[in-house]
Order: sequence, then structure tokens, then C-alpha cells
Amino acid sequence: MDLNELAGRFLLLFFSILILYFFSNRKDNEIINPLMVIVGLCTFSLCYLFTKIEIGVGIGFGLFAIFSILRFRTQSFTVNAIIFLFATITLSILDIMYPYEKIEILLFFQVIIIGFYIIGSVLVNRKVSKYLNTVTIKIALDSNFSLDNGTIRKSIQSKINIEDFDFKIININTVGNEIDILVLY
Repeated sequence: MDLNELAGRFLLLFFSILILYFFSNRKDNEIINPLMVIVGLCTFSLCYLFTKIEIGVGIGFGLFAIFSILRFRTQSFTVNAIIFLFATITLSILDIMYPYEKIEILLFFQVIIIGFYIIGSVLVNRKVSKYLNTVTIKIALDSNFSLDNGTIRKSIQSKINIEDFDFKIININTVGNEIDILVLY
């Protein structure tokens, strides 16, 4: 594999992952960390290395063990993040391992995976939210407080002077008598 072919495969992967990342971050309350893109790029690099050197089955099991340990030692991921990671790893393996002589089949797989990802993203996130900013606020619970939509809206408007917003209750702390609310505006 010459440098031009490697650069072409890398650029194909890079733009594919950017498309997936754009469609993954369409929900306001769930954002995928941009550093997750590196997982696909690292997988691409590892697969390239594995095509150039002779490796044994032990290294494969070792990598599997490392990923398993990472899964149980880190924060849990959302379904959206797991699907994004799986798609980027799949695309990176396809981009580096698929024979260059059959580039049209590789492009077909790329388009199909990205297409299904976009369609699924659009179906799950029916609309792109109009709210770009978020803030977390705490509202004190008193004896007359009700969790209905109107009461919470009035409490939010009394704390911050915003008319057009949406909100999501993050946590209800009965010990501290307060509610954590994510306000989208």
C-alpha cells in the first residue's frame, strides 16, 4: 500500500466519521464527546499496523481484555455513544482492511452504513432542537411545590429571565429539598 492509497483511505474514514459525529450530536441533552472520534482513527492505525506485522492470537485476546476492562472501569455510555463507537470502529476496519482493487464495494458499504446511521438518527431525533444553550439550575422544594409543568416553568422564569425555553428534570433531591433542572434556551 503506497502513501496515496493510505491517505485516500484515511480521508474517506475521516469524512465518514465527521458525518456520523454530526448526526450523533443532534440531541441537546445527549452530546458525544468529540474525542470519541479518536477511537475510529486509532482502530484504523492499529489495523494498518496489524497488516504489516505478523501477530498471534494472543494479541487479539489481549486487546479484547483491554477493551473489556475499559468498559467496566469507565463511566457508562449512552446507547447513542455505543452505536457511534461501533460504527466508527467498523468503518475504520473496513477502510484499512478491504482490498483496494474492490474500492467500489468498499464505497458501497461506506454509503450503506452512513445512510442507515443518518436515517436512524433522523427517525430517533425527529427534529433538531432550536435551543442551543443549556444551564443547570436548582429549585428549592417547599411544602406547596408541585411537579407540574406550569409550576416548574414559573420557578425557572423567576430564577432566570427567559421566555422561550424547554427543561428537563435531572434529579430530585428529597434530602436537600431541591430539584436539579437542565434548562434549554
